[in-house]
Amino acid sequence: MNNSVEHKGNWFFGLILLVVGVGFIIENFTNLEIWGKLWTLWPVILVVWGIKEIWQTKSTVFGIILVAIGSIFLAHYFFNLVISRNIWKFWPILIIVLGIDQIYKAWRESKRRTKGKVKEEEEI
Repeated sequence: MNNSVEHKGNWFFGLILLVVGVGFIIENFTNLEIWGKLWTLWPVILVVWGIKEIWQTKSTVFGIILVAIGSIFLAHYFFNLVISRNIWKFWPILIIVLGIDQIYKAWRESKRRTKGKVKEEEEI
């Protein structure tokens, strides 16, 4: 692993630990309820993860799904969006879409390899 990437990960993890520790200290010594309010923001994790997936072009479809799910939950908390209980019946669609995404990426990769082999054979 690249040394600078590893240090960025350590720095980020350290910052998270620092924020969590300060949050617990504040909650223990004051009457503020921090974690109850922050817990409503958990969908932001999905949105950020999805944006990271899209930005790094790892899996655009997976990133879009994460952003969409996170946005729906944020809208539920902040705009009182009503989410039907029947929506949970459709969760297998996510698996199907991710499967199609994986098949498409594998097909695109094999097509890229085939083009590389053809170019190598032409050079010979």
